[in-house]
Amino acid sequence: MSIDNLKLEKEIKNLSKPLRFRIFTILKMPSSAFVGLKIIQFSNESCTTSLPGGWRTQNPFRSMYWAVQGMAAEMTTGAFPFAISRSISQNLRMYVIGVESDFIRRARGKIVFKCSNLFDAYNAIEETLKTKEPVNCDLISTGKDSSGEVVSKWIFRWNFLALERK
Repeated sequence: MSIDNLKLEKEIKNLSKPLRFRIFTILKMPSSAFVGLKIIQFSNESCTTSLPGGWRTQNPFRSMYWAVQGMAAEMTTGAFPFAISRSISQNLRMYVIGVESDFIRRARGKIVFKCSNLFDAYNAIEETLKTKEPVNCDLISTGKDSSGEVVSKWIFRWNFLALERK
């Protein structure tokens, strides 16, 4: 069993639509809807999200709360595997088993996160589909402010396992 690339492209398009993504976040991830998380670019190569500055994302020190940054960073790494899970005939168990983060400078204003190594997730999921064994995959997301300065770097270790549909 392998990934149906036509179905995958359709799922990516669906998640890329602002209204559909907004409804999805309201229903499935209300905290991300509350803070204003958006997908601004999504393909099978990379995913980019954005967070607005302001009171919904701010900590008492007038910078962006680290957990809000983590939410946006995780979305850049998880949207593609999620789209794959919806494009295959088997169930795909996917969850984060580890996170590393570095905070380089204060995050103020709009912050944009990008993950560019999504092909690693594609390969990991292909492997679990073939072997039926769990596969770990590290996906990296980098957050930048409006001046292009890096504010934080995140590594999410995902675990994927293909399961038979019941």
